[in-house]
Amino acid sequence: MRDKIEAFDTVAGIYDDWYDHPQGKQVFEAEKNAVDQMIPRTGLGIEIGAGTGVFAESLTNIDRTILCLDPSVEMIKKARKRKMPSLLGVGVPLPIRRDLLDFGYMVTVLEFLNDPVALFKEVKKYSKQNAALSILFINSDSSWGDLYQNIGEKGDPVFKQATLFSLEKVSTLLNKSGYSIIDAKGTLNSDPSNQEVDDRIMEPSSKSGVIIVKAV
Repeated sequence: MRDKIEAFDTVAGIYDDWYDHPQGKQVFEAEKNAVDQMIPRTGLGIEIGAGTGVFAESLTNIDRTILCLDPSVEMIKKARKRKMPSLLGVGVPLPIRRDLLDFGYMVTVLEFLNDPVALFKEVKKYSKQNAALSILFINSDSSWGDLYQNIGEKGDPVFKQATLFSLEKVSTLLNKSGYSIIDAKGTLNSDPSNQEVDDRIMEPSSKSGVIIVKAV
């Protein structure tokens, strides 16, 4: 786990640069909109692996408060500069009181977890009854999955640490944790070589660069 945390510490200063890229802006909007559809409009939630807080900031409103949790000191510093409520931690245990959360979510964090089942169980323990957990992940069966797999194999400091998942595998992990998927959607339906991103939110398929599931 230490190697993964250090990798994110190293790239914290440039992490958000991707979202200033023309394609990156489109990817961010597509992923943000997908998450927005899969979390409650109101309540207290937690973003696990929130990084610089860029998603949490964009999803926070007067009725929806989001705590940022991340194990990287450098990432949390960035989130705090955004004035986001931020906690330093790996998620097991969660540094909050039990039965507090109305929802939880993560954005391309599953790929870097050492023990997803343990973390999912921990989130359930600290959430209110029937609170949903939403997970957005890179679809290993897609062209985007192929891209990031290739980037990792070439030695990228972040993605060489990643393990990619299919929808079927994610469902299995959630079931082992006591969760069941009640909704699933996909986006980034265009090939990553296409600078114009297909940001429609659709039923998941092999064209979905990322998939988001909602589980209870």
